Amino acid sequence: MIRINDVCKTYIMGEEIVRALDHASLHIAEGEFVGVVGPSGSGKSTLMNIIGCLDMADSGEYLLDGQRIEHYSENELAQIRNKKIGFIFQNFNLLAKMTAAENIELPLVYQRVGQKDRRERVAQALERVGLTDRKTHKPTELSGGQQQRVAVARAIATNPSLLLADEPTGNLDSRTGEEIMRLFEDLNREGNTVVLITHDEKVAARTGRTVRIFDGRIEEGV
Repeated sequence: MIRINDVCKTYIMGEEIVRALDHASLHIAEGEFVGVVGPSGSGKSTLMNIIGCLDMADSGEYLLDGQRIEHYSENELAQIRNKKIGFIFQNFNLLAKMTAAENIELPLVYQRVGQKDRRERVAQALERVGLTDRKTHKPTELSGGQQQRVAVARAIATNPSLLLADEPTGNLDSRTGEEIMRLFEDLNREGNTVVLITHDEKVAARTGRTVRIFDGRIEEGV
């Protein structure tokens, strides 16, 4: 599903050149649950941004479902991000003025899904994460764990083939983080490909395969 071959990504920070990815290669098969673990500044988020088509590599090759990403137009990349990839972030990225249901529905509106279908998908996603009774609550009325569940529901409502989670337990206590990890395990058992970015070795150990990244280099698990 994902093939990253010899990818480099460099940023200029003042007078310093930072090699965020340094000839990194990574292959992920459909249906895998892969944890990418490394310290802050190791290149984890850059790798996720490239996998998620939010950024492009300076060199190297990225194939998603057999297609080279650089061959797509910006509009086509936006369609891939909206339909094929579900994003879950550490800070939840929920809109404060919208209810849980409205936050989940938003990407479906962008996809121009019909209203009846949208409501059915939102209801299914809320049930899947155990928040049916919180659908009218706004983010400030929800706990951190509940907000992350809404974020997961928003990601799965579009029926993506790939879930990308960036430090999804980073802002949660251990008990709530455990609940979120069980949810990811369930989603993976149901056939979803999951890539989870983390600095926590214990979280990474819960995935099916662990890839370590340090100074932009993927060291093992390829």
